[in-house]
Amino acid sequence: MNRLLVPVVLAAGASTRMGRPKALLDIGGRTALDRVLDTAAGMGKAVVVLGSEADAVEKGCSLARAAVVRNADWAAGMTSSVQAGVRALPKDAEGFFVWPVDLPFVRGETLEEMASRFWILRQNRREPIVIPRAGRRGHPVLFDRAYGAEVLALKAGEAPRAVVERHAGQVEEVAAGEETVRDLDTPEDYARATGR
Repeated sequence: MNRLLVPVVLAAGASTRMGRPKALLDIGGRTALDRVLDTAAGMGKAVVVLGSEADAVEKGCSLARAAVVRNADWAAGMTSSVQAGVRALPKDAEGFFVWPVDLPFVRGETLEEMASRFWILRQNRREPIVIPRAGRRGHPVLFDRAYGAEVLALKAGEAPRAVVERHAGQVEEVAAGEETVRDLDTPEDYARATGR
């Protein structure tokens, strides 16, 4: 059942603050992107959105298990990459996770809990948006497929958060660990997270 919930993994940004592609950061002998894909293995086949440094990321990661999309418009910002991923979803997808690659420490148990809550809400005829919370809302965010068209209609400068805010009554929060809010934006973040 959870294979109908598809992770859209965002790995298209220029990583200007990090100074190198976040997808290729070494975390315990695996790249950040491989780590995300390993964690997501119990869900549907992930859609990985690439942009800046796409060739290097494809070469450095194990992407045969994912559907890879190259977003030519990646410089326009994250929303364009989310939209590229949503366009690539399989027709049978019932929902999709929006998962930035700079949150590689999310646990499989968190995804399972989110998926379980999603299906319970679906049985109650809701169109859920499930978000992990660790003091504040984190990632990945799980959207019902019903919001796909709304995500695609977002204008430049509008974030997917706007869809969440418009449907606040459908939002369900799941208690999660700090790894859902601990992103790797800078070399200092990376050093703190890995002890390097």
